[in-house]
Amino acid sequence: MTASLFYTSELTGATVQQLVSLDTATSGHAVRSQRLGAGDKVLISDGLGTLAQGVMEDANPLHATIRIQAVAVAPRHEKQVNLVQALAKGERDLLAAEMATEVGIDSVTPWQARRSIVRLRPERAQKTLAKWEAKLKASAQQARRAFIPTLAEPIIAEEIATLHSPQNGNYVIVLHEDGEANLGDVVDSLPGVKTLHLVVGPEGGVSPEELNAVLAAGGSAVKIGSHVMRASTAGPVAVALVNQLCNRW
Repeated sequence: MTASLFYTSELTGATVQQLVSLDTATSGHAVRSQRLGAGDKVLISDGLGTLAQGVMEDANPLHATIRIQAVAVAPRHEKQVNLVQALAKGERDLLAAEMATEVGIDSVTPWQARRSIVRLRPERAQKTLAKWEAKLKASAQQARRAFIPTLAEPIIAEEIATLHSPQNGNYVIVLHEDGEANLGDVVDSLPGVKTLHLVVGPEGGVSPEELNAVLAAGGSAVKIGSHVMRASTAGPVAVALVNQLCNRW
């Protein structure tokens, strides 16, 4: 079984045989919740690409320490994938972000679409985004990822079209039940890709105004499969397909 993974910023630039510490919350989780003790093998990461194998040296639930045995720095994918996830009820938006993290997303952009029932209220925005960040980190940890996906600033309605800037290598692809293009064909036709922005609408779907804004900017609309997927399903499925198409797996 794969060893448990824990995140610590102390791992950045660390070398073999170096001793690194876990913060109080992470130490408590490792020692009290996972029952890890001195001598147990673990994985540690800084969430920025560095991944190390180590052994728990001091199983202190307030200040655990790990001795590094091997360390490597993973390169970022040449083609980044960003999930633009519409806010959805029942936390289906968060579920999509979590699943996409496990599959291998690089970043997530919360999107308050025209048809989103859930709204990002200014007085609760900071708390809501903190919850998203915590979910991304927890999912990345569960998946033993060296990178924690970045949470981008939220966007509203037709602002999704501003993400499309081919001159900078940014392309927007809307997942839409009426899309006529094939995802593979679209991805293969895009030159100099740096970031693919996969847009997933809310329960009511992407509005005509939002879709037309993306198409007018030069973006694409694609349909995945023969069935209509939920807001929590379409994104992770699309990420998996793009990973395969772009040899990211």
